[in-house]
Amino acid sequence: MIAYIFKANSISFSFILLIIFLSLITSGCSPHPGAGNWKADGSNTLNVSRIKVVFEGTADFYRESNNVEDASEESIRRCFWSAVGKNALQMQCVHSDNTDKKETYQFTVTETGQAKLNQNDQLIGLFSVHPQEK
Repeated sequence: MIAYIFKANSISFSFILLIIFLSLITSGCSPHPGAGNWKADGSNTLNVSRIKVVFEGTADFYRESNNVEDASEESIRRCFWSAVGKNALQMQCVHSDNTDKKETYQFTVTETGQAKLNQNDQLIGLFSVHPQEK
């Protein structure tokens, strides 16, 4: 009798593990709407030209280089983000040139597909998603 109960529980336990495993591999994980390459729509108070939000939870703020001969961008903030809503991210950032300076930003994708960058409920700038440049 004890052997029967042990065998029945073993089968039940194996079945439960199988169900958990199948549910994990079949539940897809889609990127947050904020993930992508966002370009500034006009000027903003931080002079951010682009924000790159990576699906893995990091983001970088860029500004165009002041060097006329060099048309590249320089990173001005390095961030870790977490989703705080279906269309909103909270970003914990440090200055690229001084990692002791820390700031928090909110990045919200609107219904029109534009994104708003805020700090302490103050609008910093508006951004539109663009394909990743190579």
